[in-house]
Amino acid sequence: MSEETKTFNDLEFEQPLDEDNELIEIPPSKRSIYTDQGDPEIESLYGKYKRGKLLVQPDFQRHYVWDITKASRLIESVLLDIPLPVVYLSEGKDGKEYVIDGQQRLTAFFSFIDGQFPDRKDFKLSGLRVFTELNKISFKEMNDDLQDKIRYYKIRTITFRKESESDLRFEIFERLNTGAVSLNDQELRNCTYRGPYNELLKELSQDKDFMHILGLNAPDRRMKDVELVLRFAAFYHATYLKYKSPIKKFLNQDMEDYYNIYPPKKRTN
Repeated sequence: MSEETKTFNDLEFEQPLDEDNELIEIPPSKRSIYTDQGDPEIESLYGKYKRGKLLVQPDFQRHYVWDITKASRLIESVLLDIPLPVVYLSEGKDGKEYVIDGQQRLTAFFSFIDGQFPDRKDFKLSGLRVFTELNKISFKEMNDDLQDKIRYYKIRTITFRKESESDLRFEIFERLNTGAVSLNDQELRNCTYRGPYNELLKELSQDKDFMHILGLNAPDRRMKDVELVLRFAAFYHATYLKYKSPIKKFLNQDMEDYYNIYPPKKRTN
């Protein structure tokens, strides 16, 4: 395939958009992260989820990828009182909480209680090795004692509060980003800087002419198109004369400055 006929997805970017090896210098005065720790019951988290206060599958996260056997064995682990890994949440400026690490686990719990997965397939336990008598059983078909054991199971959560320094939160999210399909930098920004500006960038990336130039028929699943819009906007706002590496921090700063699409505060560095 000639260079002229390559599409956006074919190019794969000789230099990736996400700058994994770049360092973000954070002054000592800003090295503050504020967290809340707790041990909420699944029932409590489920309630927040149903009220729209806890976003388990916001658009910065990958789709649910666990199969029914893996999800079923998570439920079995609860019935066996096996401790589960910590779930990490981030408090947005809108007051809602977003799942940073633990999406697959929480989706499995909530899907089992609801009786179906996000794709609408029924969720009946399968592949259990200990509670074999529960295979092919749904949550509603369980007796009250087993239902209560799931509902009132406590899971450790750590929530990064919105007061935390944004660059430091970004760095921490990168370190927590250890799933099978790691999030790239723009997907992490979509988590860290949720708000009107973030939504505008996504809207602009769906411009028909822009998508045609990139050879896209639908928005890029990894948000590379959105990052290209952000790069243009960041250099438009600051101009290349004020650019300071690393590019990661430069783009993060633009997301911070225009979070609510208001005139930015004067930069101090």
